[in-house]
Amino acid sequence: MTRSSCAWLLVLALATPVRAETVESAAEPAPEALAQAWFDQLFGGDSIELWETEWGGTSLRYGVARRWQAGRPEVFVRVLAPRAYDELSFLLRERPGDRFEVLYYRTPKLFPAGRKAARVMPVARPTPLERLPFAPGLPAIAELEPARATDYDFRRLPDATVAGMACRVLEGRPHVAELGFDRIVLSLARETGVALDTKWFAGEVLVRRVTTAPVDVRNESGRFLPTRRSVEQPDVEAQVFVSVRLMLDPVFPETLFTTQNLKAGRFPSY
Repeated sequence: MTRSSCAWLLVLALATPVRAETVESAAEPAPEALAQAWFDQLFGGDSIELWETEWGGTSLRYGVARRWQAGRPEVFVRVLAPRAYDELSFLLRERPGDRFEVLYYRTPKLFPAGRKAARVMPVARPTPLERLPFAPGLPAIAELEPARATDYDFRRLPDATVAGMACRVLEGRPHVAELGFDRIVLSLARETGVALDTKWFAGEVLVRRVTTAPVDVRNESGRFLPTRRSVEQPDVEAQVFVSVRLMLDPVFPETLFTTQNLKAGRFPSY
């Protein structure tokens, strides 16, 4: 069992049922601990994920490889289908000073010739709610970049029932401005700790919502993970992402999380 799984099980063990009208209780874990337990389930540990979605009538398949090095995440994303975009890759990683960067390779197949052709380039000022660019239907960076509870000020809101499941509800306000949102609301199932409903707000405006049905939550070696997520945004058709394969704690090729691999585009096939 991974360290993040143990952390979540400890939080679950400490939590005892409270009356619905009680917002906070001494027997309950702190809001920050509940949020971090969810982030650890979703992003903790090394993994390989394959996802499928449809956007604008086109099916999209992409792979996500994630590992942690000295406490910092590295994420490699490769578009696997359709063929029109299968040379597109991204490398997401934290740099010194908590600076987060998204890199891509300007493959001649997808980008016009010019002084930036055939070069590794950064995506300018990526924010969590932005999609990965250049191929339609790619996920938002928030679905890929591991979140940390320490990046927010969390507080408990009244408990709620979501899709028939009792949930603890947390509100988090980010420490950093200009992210495209100024608060996030998580409805965490008491039974699994999974966020069945996640909402991002800019002021009072809902700018993004991600939902998962309880039936689409799978127990993977003590980590409860969503296998199907519905993403809603204002004036945009809802998009469903489906997990088609998952591998926890894989052995990665040494060159996978490198800028050289952005050009080579190698992604594990196991």
